[in-house]
Amino acid sequence: MADTALVAWRQSFSPGRTLWLIGLGVAVSLLGDVGLYIVLPTHTQQAGIALGDVGLMLSANRLIRIFLNSPYGVLVERIPRRRMMVPSLFLGGFSSLLYTVPGFWPLLIGRLMWGTAWAGIWLGGSTAVLDIATDQNRGRFIGRYQMWYFIGGGGSALVGGVLTDWLGYSAAFRVCAAVTLAMALAWFLFLPETRPQPASASGDPVGGGADESPPPAPGSPALPFRWIPLGTAVLLLGLNWLIFLGILGATLPLLLEERIGESVVIIGLMIPLASFTGALSASQQAISLVTSPVAGWLSDRGGNRWGLVVFAMMLGVGALALTATGAGGVIVVAIMASAVATSVLQTQVMTLTGDYTDRNRRGRVLGVLNTVGDLGSAAGPLLAYALIPLIDLSGLFWAATVVLALAFPWTLWVARRETRQGHALAPSM
Repeated sequence: MADTALVAWRQSFSPGRTLWLIGLGVAVSLLGDVGLYIVLPTHTQQAGIALGDVGLMLSANRLIRIFLNSPYGVLVERIPRRRMMVPSLFLGGFSSLLYTVPGFWPLLIGRLMWGTAWAGIWLGGSTAVLDIATDQNRGRFIGRYQMWYFIGGGGSALVGGVLTDWLGYSAAFRVCAAVTLAMALAWFLFLPETRPQPASASGDPVGGGADESPPPAPGSPALPFRWIPLGTAVLLLGLNWLIFLGILGATLPLLLEERIGESVVIIGLMIPLASFTGALSASQQAISLVTSPVAGWLSDRGGNRWGLVVFAMMLGVGALALTATGAGGVIVVAIMASAVATSVLQTQVMTLTGDYTDRNRRGRVLGVLNTVGDLGSAAGPLLAYALIPLIDLSGLFWAATVVLALAFPWTLWVARRETRQGHALAPSM
């Protein structure tokens, strides 16, 4: 009786409350992963690896997802979302514990475990958010979901850096693991099922509680399934993750060490590099978490999703050029501008995916989308640490600037084509 009452209660959650719970779990899940990005390049001795292994460790989780995203995308269309999301969050918590065991193989296994976990967390969460969204609020719901992702990225960067300076490398990741496992338990107890299809015989509820209050609009796509704009959106996500998540994310500690130094003095306080890196990354994510819901609101309100994509690419090219040449405060400005660019791109690409695909194909399309993104983000650290000895950090970011700039003419053509054909507009309010 108690279990039945709990299921009935969580299925009564509104779409807003369900989105809040999904987003919080996604944010908390990032503690170990983002923390490792912040501290691993400067704590290789404590991790028990060589500096040359850093690129592999920061890419391993994405490499395994290349093989998992598409099967997971098909699977999530056929099973209750909870069955994918809850076990994945538990696995993510246990992966952080392996980061505390020094050595190449424990860390590599932990990274592969995290990659497996994140595939289930992100694909399950993305599908669940599209379940509870309607044609009229899809941009805003995706923007709020991305906001939680950036809250997790920024908060995890700050927490990871500060905990490492305060408690040490291993103790910091034990704390991250404990918090993640506690959130996994909360999902197990309170996360509603959002899948709109009838339940299986195991007792999963029919439909999602969020869908029942109020019921969503029918799942027919707002725009027809068309390969050119959808393929362009997928390509842009891959470039976004390659450059901003893969290259910039993996080299940020080295970039700051080269351009600013081993410590920063602000208002008379000397801040160690790890803490400053975490704080800067947290500030970057804070800007993104504001930008994402604003971009989602603008795309629903004004309708021109592709116009926002073009703006983000122009801003991204400028931010990369500043990163290649700047130092001190200029680097900080460039990193903040890149945060706006990447959050707008990511929000609009996911929203366009919901626009161009119907409910029955969203899981597999999201699987392809994340596979391309993971290819980019996995290649980023590997390319960065392979190229830095040859062309240094300035050359690396000039190369990234050129790559993004070369994609701009095609994107502009697609944006104009969609506008002329009347497909750039979101559903009217």
